Amino acid sequence: MALSDSIKVRLREGQALVYAAQAEQRGVGIAAYIRDRLDQTDRIDDELASIRAAMIEMGETMDELRDQLAERSVAPAVDQQTTGGFNDMLVEILLLLRTTTDSQTKNMVTSEVERQGLKPFRIPGLPTRSR
Repeated sequence: MALSDSIKVRLREGQALVYAAQAEQRGVGIAAYIRDRLDQTDRIDDELASIRAAMIEMGETMDELRDQLAERSVAPAVDQQTTGGFNDMLVEILLLLRTTTDSQTKNMVTSEVERQGLKPFRIPGLPTRSR
């Protein structure tokens, strides 16, 4: 990998010592270590932006589902079996998605649900996350 411009960065004395020690533990120079940290930060920022965009899209989808559910709840009693099946399906989808999602993403989604004024789904009998 070809490197281009060289830049100087002033660090606090303690911070420079910490970075130097961490670089030494990894067996690389301090410049390579800081470059790797910057690259990692860029990747994390990109991933967070992607998650935020997905959450916005998910919020719009939740609004649409909420509207559809509200329309169904005013349906005649004959349709209550259909609505019950719809709710069962939503719970199943929720549980399947939870098994494929890391805890950080679950916490972000739960926070978005709460921000929208909704009560997050909790599996009965399991402890809730602490705040």
